[in-house]
Amino acid sequence: MSFLQPLLLFGLPLAILPILIHLINQHRHRTVKWAAMMFLLDAKKMTRGIARLRQILILALRVLAVIALLFAASRPLAGGWLGMAGGKADTIVLLLDRSASMEQRNLETGESKRNAAVEKLTEMLQTTGQSPNLVLIDSATLKPLAISDLESLPELPQTQPTATAGNIPDLLMAGIEYLLTDESGRTDIWLASDLQESDWDPGSGQWQTIRSELAARDTVRLFLLTYPETGGANLSVTVDQVRRIRTPEGLRLVMDLYLRNDGAQSVDAEETVPVEITINGTRTQKEMTFSGPEVNMLGYTLPLGPGDTSGWGRISLPADDNPSDNEAFFVFDDPAVRKTIVYSDDNTVADAIRAAAASPNEPSFSYDAQVIPTAEVAQIPWEETALLFWHAPIPEADSPDATLLKQHVESGRSLILLPPPVDGGGEFYGFSWGEWIEDDEEQFAVNWWRTETDLLADTRGGAPLPVSDLAFFRVRQFDGEEQSLLRLENGSVIISRLVSETPGPVYVWSTLPRADHSTLATEGIVFFVMIHRALNTGVGSVAKARFAETGTGLLPEQGNYKVLATAADEEGIFEPGLMPAAIALRPDTEKQRLLAINRPITENESGPIDEEAVAGLLEGVEYREIRDELGSGDSLLSEVWRAFLVAMALALLAEAILCLPPVPEPESDPLRRTV
Repeated sequence: MSFLQPLLLFGLPLAILPILIHLINQHRHRTVKWAAMMFLLDAKKMTRGIARLRQILILALRVLAVIALLFAASRPLAGGWLGMAGGKADTIVLLLDRSASMEQRNLETGESKRNAAVEKLTEMLQTTGQSPNLVLIDSATLKPLAISDLESLPELPQTQPTATAGNIPDLLMAGIEYLLTDESGRTDIWLASDLQESDWDPGSGQWQTIRSELAARDTVRLFLLTYPETGGANLSVTVDQVRRIRTPEGLRLVMDLYLRNDGAQSVDAEETVPVEITINGTRTQKEMTFSGPEVNMLGYTLPLGPGDTSGWGRISLPADDNPSDNEAFFVFDDPAVRKTIVYSDDNTVADAIRAAAASPNEPSFSYDAQVIPTAEVAQIPWEETALLFWHAPIPEADSPDATLLKQHVESGRSLILLPPPVDGGGEFYGFSWGEWIEDDEEQFAVNWWRTETDLLADTRGGAPLPVSDLAFFRVRQFDGEEQSLLRLENGSVIISRLVSETPGPVYVWSTLPRADHSTLATEGIVFFVMIHRALNTGVGSVAKARFAETGTGLLPEQGNYKVLATAADEEGIFEPGLMPAAIALRPDTEKQRLLAINRPITENESGPIDEEAVAGLLEGVEYREIRDELGSGDSLLSEVWRAFLVAMALALLAEAILCLPPVPEPESDPLRRTV
């Protein structure tokens, strides 16, 4: 238990004063034996046990009354904070989830989950006077910040709203890493989160490390301040695949528009919503009808004015209980050439890839594919290349070629590694080639492929790609951490994506589009789709108009950018890269690029993780969860001195009752005696 005036507890020994007074009173008079008293003593022997018990109870109640008074005077505190024993913490680490879902608000008070968590944690720390060593780590930056002025905590940039995704495993690991580098003694970790399953990522491999690190530290206590309630009426908007095209009627913008209504009562419910569309500052309003919980408008078209060859736009929904998902930004400019480079000496492989990559998938775009021999790596136009096929040994680490490959994917462009014809080579993000596997008598059959996302995902209409029609005769093994996209019945992985933190994807194809290796080139549908999906992913990094998800490191540190529009226009608050916005990079130069920043698509996935799942993720870790609700008004701590005063009063009342003399028995009337 915690106390606001703990020094008063040193007076607890005073509770034995009633006992001392009783003992002193017992020895106040000298005992003198008197023969006549023997008869009285014998008469009281029958009631001596009850009298002694009554005296003991009276003393106990007096002691209890003194203890209750001392506890009341020391101002004890109660609440979720007190759920785990261990004394006062030397350090408190606040882990704050600043994801977009934490901006769900109480429409009556305007208070968000994030704001409620910060305010209540601040109030708790101010009430207890903790702590001289206070550290804040937020989910957007993952950087520890020492807090010297507790009153400034709610106003810090690190506690303000963002439209980012929250990665709770990363947030907990940041807290653990702080503990490893700082000798903080006894530490309390407070994690404030809304328990969104996408943020907690139960499949993350970091949970094992988190459990082992926290369970091994006896001086660390974990508290969860959670807000799992979901909103009742929330609309959200997302835009994707924005492209500018020329038609006989003039310039047009084509995009995929996704509207979501989390408050829809049924799949048949219809609701008309006014949607505001802004293009280069010009606003128009359109009525859009929700039919059920979600509306997907693929290929939605907007007309452009004659002078709108480039610029920015915004889709805005009416205000609701979560403002972080009410706006989506887009930018547009001259479409970039979709350039593919095939780095190979095998003409059969190179010609098959070049033919597929140069074939237009969108008539309004320009496509270019070029083959470069392995002896001419300097001829690769890195800045213009959206997709690179690397059909050569992996370059040795720290070599110039390895550096160029890393710069290629770190800039957001796509890379596909093909099995080289020769052995040897180095590693690339932990990946390396192994031995060839082939069967001269029969082909390898397809067992499984990933249909929900990436290169082999189903079409927009929901139809699967004819992957099962493919045949494979020769595949090459490899080592590395990967996410399988296509596997064979013998367990071999044919198509995969390396697990790396690079902005650009790194794919591995463990076979070649040759007749003696596979039917990829002859059964060309899957081959064509995979190439153009990888090309579309990488072209965003070479285009003049680019799209990115909110996060750190998106904008140049030297500030060479201009904010064209942001979701925080009315509030005047903008944290670069962490809020939706339209940005001009290198403005007023010939190399100007437009960038649209929007919240991650994972933040559209509503639904909290349940208590059993949290308990499983933290199995073996001693923790306490405090569930709160918006508008509850409950404090994490409350003073309970009144309860101790009531206990003292009851003890004194009971003591007074026990001290009352016994009621005398009524004497019989001698006049009414009969002889």
